[in-house]
Amino acid sequence: MILQFIKILINSQSKEMKKILIICTVLTVLFTACKEDNGNSVPQSKSPLITQISPTVGLENSILTIKGKRFSPAPAENIVKFSGVRGEVLTASDTLLTVLVPAGGSTGVLTITVKNSTANGPAFTYGMPSADVDENGNEIEYTYLTSTYAGANVAGNVLGTLAEARFMLPNGVSFDPTTGDLIVADRTAQAIKRISKAGIVTKIAGTGTAGRVDGDISIASFNNPYKTAVDKYGNIYVADNGNHRIRKIDLSTNTVSTIAGGAGAATSGYTDGIGANGLLNTPTGLAVDDDLNVYVADAANHAVRKITPDGRVSTLAGNGIAGIADGIWPNVTVNRPTAVCMGKDGFLYSADRYGQRIRKIDVRTGKTVTIAGSGGNAAGTGGHVDGEVLKARFNNIWGMDIDKDGTIYVSELEGTAGKSHTIRMIKNGQVSTIGGPDAFDNNGYVNGLPGISRFYNPTDVAVDEEGNVFIADMNNYVIRKIVKIKKDTSN
Repeated sequence: MILQFIKILINSQSKEMKKILIICTVLTVLFTACKEDNGNSVPQSKSPLITQISPTVGLENSILTIKGKRFSPAPAENIVKFSGVRGEVLTASDTLLTVLVPAGGSTGVLTITVKNSTANGPAFTYGMPSADVDENGNEIEYTYLTSTYAGANVAGNVLGTLAEARFMLPNGVSFDPTTGDLIVADRTAQAIKRISKAGIVTKIAGTGTAGRVDGDISIASFNNPYKTAVDKYGNIYVADNGNHRIRKIDLSTNTVSTIAGGAGAATSGYTDGIGANGLLNTPTGLAVDDDLNVYVADAANHAVRKITPDGRVSTLAGNGIAGIADGIWPNVTVNRPTAVCMGKDGFLYSADRYGQRIRKIDVRTGKTVTIAGSGGNAAGTGGHVDGEVLKARFNNIWGMDIDKDGTIYVSELEGTAGKSHTIRMIKNGQVSTIGGPDAFDNNGYVNGLPGISRFYNPTDVAVDEEGNVFIADMNNYVIRKIVKIKKDTSN
């Protein structure tokens, strides 16, 4: 077309016409070239792009999060290497990967390869994250101090101030995110109680007598409420262990209802379904996410269950058979799960009481991996070993919570030969003891530093926004508190 136009131009007899045609031709060529360039000449990149890794410092077997673009949703198609050593990709989406830091790697540039296209990321450093330092650049060492927060070392069912209050068997603790109050499941008082930030203990629901009555909070009854979880609106969910039900306390209407579990008296079972058709067996621990899905440590069913807001019960991990196999449901096995908590990373964490380990569950895919613990697959096979997460040993885990930074806290009951009674912390790929004896020892009721402090069957833990840890010290009949303090290094 352009060549024909030029031919006409050449044959033209008018000089003015030639000028006009020359200008039009040049503009046409330029417009066409620009259009072609804008439409086709710059190909879109198909290479992956790493925008952020977190943390940038860590130990082997810790979890690394990688953010970026053009990753593969299939974990196996993302090849992540730490100075040439490949790490296992646990979960994947187009923009986010979680990776297990491999053993044998070294400090250096992180790389990711997707379908033969490779991108370099920031450097990852093997080692412990940097410690806090003072104004002189000296490392600040911390330790943990245990004190009594509420109640006394005698059973009772008394409301009032922290000093006046008495508990029968405080079994569960959780925080109300709307108020900052601590919610307590007082097991044999058959009641759910509140400890306000002002330090006043009140009763929310429960008649003091075992039962299964729904309705107004003044008449509602429970049967050994073990633990609670509170959603973003302040609704309280109760693991009603003796009734094999999950109950909901709606404080906007002051009513208690059953959202899952059999309709009959103490009806247990292992069935997925809606409402009363979704059967549970000794539900022990609870967690709730921002979408109001409730997760249940269904202990005697050896399963982790999920309850949607419309009451649909399904199985997320475990298949009814005790075990410690990682993988994807239904091939995953768990052994007497007693606690679950939801991390800020969107993953669910589960504690296996007899599997002696902590598991991490992707709630989207059901993929489950062990992130801490190396015990056997039965009661009595645990131990007390601090250190690297996959070499550490736990004993009879019963309670668990996770803070905003991803640090996990667990409580251990009486275990082998009547020992344990400890509070452990999982942070930066390491397990340490922050409350109770630093090795197998007997129970007690002593405040103080790790190794000195003593507990008697601490059944649950909850951590507040400041990082303070609250413990349901069941057989001491009190709520304890652990705070982080600077270690005295003057001697």
